[in-house]
Amino acid sequence: MPSFIYQAADSTGRVLEGVLEGPSEADVVSALEQRALTPLKLRPAKGGRAVAQAVGPTKIRLRLGELLDFSRQLKVMLASGITILSTLAILRQRAKGGYRRLLDRVAADIQRGSTLSEALAAHPRTFDPFYVGTIRAGEAAGVHTEALEQLIAYYERRAALRREVTSALMYPAIVVLTLIAACIVLLTWVVPQFQMIFASSNAVLPLPTRVLLAVSGFVKGHGWELLGGLIVLVVIGWLIHPLPRVRAIFGHLLARLPLIGQIFRIAAVVQFSRMIGLLERAGLPMLETLRIVAEMLMPGPIKELTVAATRKVTAGSSLADAFTGARVLPDLVEQMIAVGEHSGRIDETLKAAAEHYEEEIRVRIRRLTTALEPLLTLLISGLVLGVALAIFLPMWQTNSMLLKH
Repeated sequence: MPSFIYQAADSTGRVLEGVLEGPSEADVVSALEQRALTPLKLRPAKGGRAVAQAVGPTKIRLRLGELLDFSRQLKVMLASGITILSTLAILRQRAKGGYRRLLDRVAADIQRGSTLSEALAAHPRTFDPFYVGTIRAGEAAGVHTEALEQLIAYYERRAALRREVTSALMYPAIVVLTLIAACIVLLTWVVPQFQMIFASSNAVLPLPTRVLLAVSGFVKGHGWELLGGLIVLVVIGWLIHPLPRVRAIFGHLLARLPLIGQIFRIAAVVQFSRMIGLLERAGLPMLETLRIVAEMLMPGPIKELTVAATRKVTAGSSLADAFTGARVLPDLVEQMIAVGEHSGRIDETLKAAAEHYEEEIRVRIRRLTTALEPLLTLLISGLVLGVALAIFLPMWQTNSMLLKH
């Protein structure tokens, strides 16, 4: 059956694009009118590629702030009594590019009879399973706005936690990068100037000076090769990082880093507790909740534990038994899961656990920043002292020899 690409206006005046199959143009026009759409343009689609491009999922990725803005605007308009289609039409007026196409696709799917969660699930690169699952639970309970409110609160806490971790790591990152740049300038420009002076003296150089000159000669002679190798490593890392096995290894290594590894481990505990509590409060079945959480967690020990616990719960184990004894989650979280399952309030107990560990992250971040400042000061002081000794020791030896003579 032939396919036709159409442009049509809905009752609000919003222009939609899509693809419909029909025996003829007249049949497609009739089908559009039955959907309360006014056809504007209609042309035959050329082959299957046009159909796939018109109706397939978009590849747009929304940043966390953009996803929050979308959720807030959607919640406010739905709470005001505006229909979902009208809400999407209003949002489309200021949208541009891929975001605008995304809203058109979601609106078109809803007009064809899909629910909001089904329309969002058609774009997995934009809306993750956690977001879609919460919306679906809200639809089942008839509380769209409450589901969106819970999502907004979750993503706001997540954004705030990310800002705190980023700000804590920003200062040491800037210091280390500046130190690396200073070392490169020192080894490629400053030290070679002294090397000519040392060579003309024909004196036996002390060990620190010989080491510094050797490092300087290596960096200056193989600088482009080092830079090229670094670029190749970065490109290879970027290409292989989406692989599940690579992400799992990276997650384990990140959790074992000194100083900041504990922060990332606790952040994973917070994410785990928040998501299970929120999805449980939204009314999703526990097995579906565990599958969504296992998919959303960053690769690492907690993700692997959640996958294993999902299999145990599927086999008939209780939630507390599935998570207890693995020594991956903190004892407090294991106790909260057991108490919540026994009392039927697991959403409240895990919310309390998440709040406790969010505060612990803040405390650890303050300790980290307090500890890093003297450590970085010692590092810079040691580097400066080593370079100064390497440069001035030969001068002191030469002066001593001149004074003796």
